[in-house]
Amino acid sequence: FPPPAPFSPAAGMQVSRRVVAEKDGRASTLSMYAIPPTEHISVSEFEEFALDRLRLLSTIEIARAKGLKGDALDKTIRKARNEWMPSTPAGLRKDRYSHFILRLAYCRSEELRRWFLQNELELFKWRFVNNPPEDRNGWLFEHGLKYQAISREELDEVRDELEQTRLARRDNDALGAPADRIAEHYRVPFEEVIDLVRQRRVFIRGGFAYVPEGDLVSIVSSQVRAQWSKQLATIARSWPGLRAEEAERLSGFLEGLSTQYVGEDYSKPRSSAKVSLADLPEVARRSFPPCMQNMYNKLSETHHLKHSARQQFGLFLKGIGLTCEESMAYWRSEFTKTMAPDKFQKEYGYGVRYNYGLEGKRQDWSPMACGKIITSPGSNAAAGEHHGCPFRNCDEGQLRAQMQQMQVASTDISFIVEKVKGHHYQVACGKYFEARHKGSTLIETELGGIEHPNQFFEESLKFYAPKEDAAAAVSSSQELPADGA
Repeated sequence: FPPPAPFSPAAGMQVSRRVVAEKDGRASTLSMYAIPPTEHISVSEFEEFALDRLRLLSTIEIARAKGLKGDALDKTIRKARNEWMPSTPAGLRKDRYSHFILRLAYCRSEELRRWFLQNELELFKWRFVNNPPEDRNGWLFEHGLKYQAISREELDEVRDELEQTRLARRDNDALGAPADRIAEHYRVPFEEVIDLVRQRRVFIRGGFAYVPEGDLVSIVSSQVRAQWSKQLATIARSWPGLRAEEAERLSGFLEGLSTQYVGEDYSKPRSSAKVSLADLPEVARRSFPPCMQNMYNKLSETHHLKHSARQQFGLFLKGIGLTCEESMAYWRSEFTKTMAPDKFQKEYGYGVRYNYGLEGKRQDWSPMACGKIITSPGSNAAAGEHHGCPFRNCDEGQLRAQMQQMQVASTDISFIVEKVKGHHYQVACGKYFEARHKGSTLIETELGGIEHPNQFFEESLKFYAPKEDAAAAVSSSQELPADGA
């Protein structure tokens, strides 16, 4: 189908794309994404491309939140790029379309634009550094950026001066390493890098500053960010009209994309262990994530939860394996401590059955993922609202108090608070998981942070399973009759 209106070249953007072939036959790309694509694609491709790029950018977001750098960051981005946006003709086509689709989805608020720009720029920087020098040089020239990589001969001429400059700025680049590992340097008109000159981070000769690759990518990415930021602002002004135009096809998908969960399916229990109503107090104590444990505790204390909390908590219980009958019995047992059974059945029974697809649209609803929980309107405990993400909704004092009550170590609390301040709530939850499951290394694995409350629960079951198996084996051996009995 034809792309939506904001994709029109009438936006006054300039052509700026360069695709070259690498030696192994694959294609690589550096792009400013200045001209939107005009070929027709199907709605299914539209959605597939958008979700794959969201997976790629979400991986980069988690890597950034974990503080990955150097080889660890490179490896993470490369693996995600190869899986979701490979450097092949088909991958490049997906790359181009998906960038513009996500512009539409993330143009609508300052927070969404910030998330999009941060992670798109991280991807751009990675591509810039990992593309061959001739690709970078051609791309810079095509965009009127007069930054030229110096030749090997020129590098030999100024090697001593560059080494002295490196030592002065205390960088750890590779000028002292073998020749094939020397960092690229670029000649840039010195007046364009006055800040670097002021900081004495560059060597100057003949009116040109010799800028190392690491500093150049920052300079270039700042210009790219400014360009993309302007384009996002333009699309944001066009969004109301586009939303009305695409109300029946794409508006709902685009508006929900920022909270779209693209991880594992937790609509049904993934663990072989069956959680029953009788198990609930024990698994709630040790295996519920903070959001669900908070609602479980409040329900036990007050015997009531408001609509948003009932929906969030009820779908979680469905995802861990409670049947509709068990859920109904659980909610009834709590609510009828403060109301008549008939009142519960009339006012609240419908909602329980609705979650299981037995009322209303009769849709088999899935448990809510962290993205949706975090971006939903916040709770207000004073008004009896207890849904949402505690890491997002609690102030620092409340959060520290809760973590201390859970016997989380002070060093872990500091890490959690730091991540919360940076809006990395899912990584904070991952560290909380580690703190509550001594010996686990969730943060250090590819899982990174918690993406779904039911993921937290399933990982907790995996953690405790060997201990339970060992305890069961000991119990069985003690019950065996003695020899000769």
